[in-house]
Amino acid sequence: MQWITLDEAKHHLRYDDDANDAALSMYIAAAESAINRYINTTVPDTGVDDIKTAALMLIGYFDDNRNADKDTPTNGNYLPQPVVSLLYPYRQPVIT
Repeated sequence: MQWITLDEAKHHLRYDDDANDAALSMYIAAAESAINRYINTTVPDTGVDDIKTAALMLIGYFDDNRNADKDTPTNGNYLPQPVVSLLYPYRQPVIT
């Protein structure tokens, strides 16, 4: 499912031109892929705003941290904590 459009991402990041469209398109695809892998329940219509906000935050994180280096913030997981907090209601614990 596509959660965010290019125009929404550009508005969120305050980009006024098309110079970063290719990179933003990749960030959108990567964020949506990560979110879809994290969510393991059916998303009700009322949850879309939470997920859109999480996607925008993750796209912003990717844009801000274009090159992973020793100073890149991490929480020991693959998603930033604010994104996990928004997505957590849509994830059931998995017992292996």
